[in-house]
Amino acid sequence: MSLIVTVGMMKTGGNFMRSVFIGASFVLLSGCATISMVPGEATVETELSADQTALRTAANTYCDQLEDEGWVSASNGFANFASILMHGEPNSGVSNSYSEGFEDPSIERSFHVESIAQDARAARNGLQTVTAEARKVLDNRAVETQRRDVTSFERALVRAQQASRAFAEALNTLKGDSATNAPAETAIADFNREIDTARRLADDLAARYASIGDVAA
Repeated sequence: MSLIVTVGMMKTGGNFMRSVFIGASFVLLSGCATISMVPGEATVETELSADQTALRTAANTYCDQLEDEGWVSASNGFANFASILMHGEPNSGVSNSYSEGFEDPSIERSFHVESIAQDARAARNGLQTVTAEARKVLDNRAVETQRRDVTSFERALVRAQQASRAFAEALNTLKGDSATNAPAETAIADFNREIDTARRLADDLAARYASIGDVAA
């Protein structure tokens, strides 16, 4: 199965803006779609393959972890995911069910805060595993960056951002003071710093992919 999508490049003030390149790989077992953003005009055809790089495997495993833990809602499909990447919709994909788990007034607020903190730490640790694989790809010039590596990593990045918003939303429902919420606020801030690192790596991967073309993808 394949999908061909073409998106053009925009020029603003003499600089080419990062345009959106969309490739959807529909996998029968997971039903997931992947999206990549690289500069330039592109017409791309994706095809099913059993080939999996370490980066791609780590990124897909991380996305599964976020959904399995209930930190993000299950994917709403290709169109919704493309909209998040292209338009940056702040609330798309936020797990409403996650914050609902912290609305029980009979449970001590400090317990809820620590639970959010633990989840944010676990999400950060998982993302660190993915970013470590991304660094290996960037450091090893002998290995060509594949389109599916870029799209899988960017999907993991978007899902991590959604999880961070879910944690912040859950903490906000507790309406505690800064001292009480400190453990969760610190954990979420640490997670966001790792997300910023992942965002820079995603840019580097996309730039490297664009410089060599879609070889071996």
